Order: sequence, then C-alpha cells, then structure tokens
Amino acid sequence: MASNEDEIPDSELGSNGSKKDPFPFWIWLFFTALLIGLFSMAQSWMEDRLSKFHAASPFSQVTNREFSLFLWENPQFMRINVSSKHAYLPGFQYLDKVTPIPDNAEELVQAPPYVLFHYHTWERLISSESVVRPIKAAAFREFLRQVPEWLPKWWHDAPEGYVKLIRELPSLPDDQLLEDLPFVVKQSFIGWKNYFFEGDAINAMTPTYGQLEPFLTTHPHYARNYWRNLTEDSAPNYLKTITYGHPDPDSIVPKDEITPFLRVALFNFLEAKQGR
Repeated sequence: MASNEDEIPDSELGSNGSKKDPFPFWIWLFFTALLIGLFSMAQSWMEDRLSKFHAASPFSQVTNREFSLFLWENPQFMRINVSSKHAYLPGFQYLDKVTPIPDNAEELVQAPPYVLFHYHTWERLISSESVVRPIKAAAFREFLRQVPEWLPKWWHDAPEGYVKLIRELPSLPDDQLLEDLPFVVKQSFIGWKNYFFEGDAINAMTPTYGQLEPFLTTHPHYARNYWRNLTEDSAPNYLKTITYGHPDPDSIVPKDEITPFLRVALFNFLEAKQGR
C-alpha cells in the first residue's frame, strides 16, 4: 500500500494537462458585442456622410426616373446585369422587372461615380437626340402596365395634358397614334420596346456605312471624338474607319466600332425612316 507521501496533491491534479481559461466566456461575448456595435456605428456614420454628399453635390442630383431613361439605351448598367447588387441601384427592381420601384422614382439614384459620369455624358450629348417612333394606344397601355412609374399617380410633375390623356386612354382606339406625349415618356416607351421586343433584331443588325453616315449627319454627337475614351470595353475602335477614311457605302461596319447605345439609336433611326 502506498503511503500518503506518495500521493499527488489535489492542487497539482488537472484534466489532461489543460489549464483554466484566463478569459471567461462572458468577456469574449462582451468584446464581440462591442466590435459589432462599433462596426454598426461606423456604417451608420458612412451612410449619413454619403447621404449629405448626395444632397449637396450637383453631380448626384439624378433621380431614379431620370436614370431609367439612360438604362434603356445602356442596359449593361442595369442592376440585373451586374454581379454585385449590394448598394447598387437599390431603387430599381431586378427580378421580374428592370424599372424603378414606383415609390422610389423621384428619389436620388444610388450609383457608383463612374456610372454617373456615363449618365451625365449621355444626358449632355445625346439624350435629347433620342429618335421618336410612332406610338399606338394599345401598345402604350401595355407599356404603362409594365412601367407604372409613368402613371400620374407616381409622376407628380406630369403635365396636365398628359394627365388628361391618361384618363382618356382606356377609351381610345387601339391603333390611334399618340403624338402629344411628353418627350421623356416617348423616350421611355421606345427604350422599353427596344429592350423587351426588339432585342434580337437590334443585335442581328449589320449596318452599312451608307446607313451610318446619314445618321451621324443628323445626330453629330455620336461622333468618335465624343466617345472614343469611354468605349474601350464595348467598342475599342469606335467609328474609327468612318472618321479617318471614306469607306464603301455598301460595306458593313465592323462590330468593334459600334457601341450598344449607337446600335440602338441607329436601329430606331432606320425604323423611323420606314414609319415603324
């Protein structure tokens, strides 16, 4: 039998050699909560700073409604077409629709500076040159069903004549032409028609120089010198041959010289010449 002198004192006994944690669980929990609180405060501070910046900067004074006109002609910037949707165009839908949330149509758009720069360039140079095509009552009724932010209930600045037309729209003949619509409404309608119904025809179009030159004469702000520094990704040689030479009118313009917004505009130009 072993003597008491051979016994190990209780103070030296341990559990598999482990030591008591010097930082209890509640201390770790406290520091975790503190870090979360600090992160939340920093995020709120940043959002407040951004909100004040948007309110004070003329560069940011663009509503979701105004920005939607740009997106129809530049769908690569739509929310549905970008990989990271967090904080990008939160006032826009991207599942069933690509238009602004009607309640948010008059709020300032939230977009990265480089996208806003593209918008301002488009708005300054070619927004007013959008080609208008015939609009019939039946098609316009469907447009308002799918793009409701242009209904007077969502568009508080709608002209009185437009409000009156919307009231009369249900009783108008399907094939009646609507010629007195506000220009921005015509822009949106044509953009909607291009995007949802004419995309295949627009993409399949192979324009010739003979078709392109009359368009550029009528709409000179599409010329190469305005866009060559902004089109490296979509059209690295934007209108290069027509700028530095006199190509055969029957020759087809190379694809790398035509941007999506030029392709859309040229398509509408050619359709309008046919009365369509």
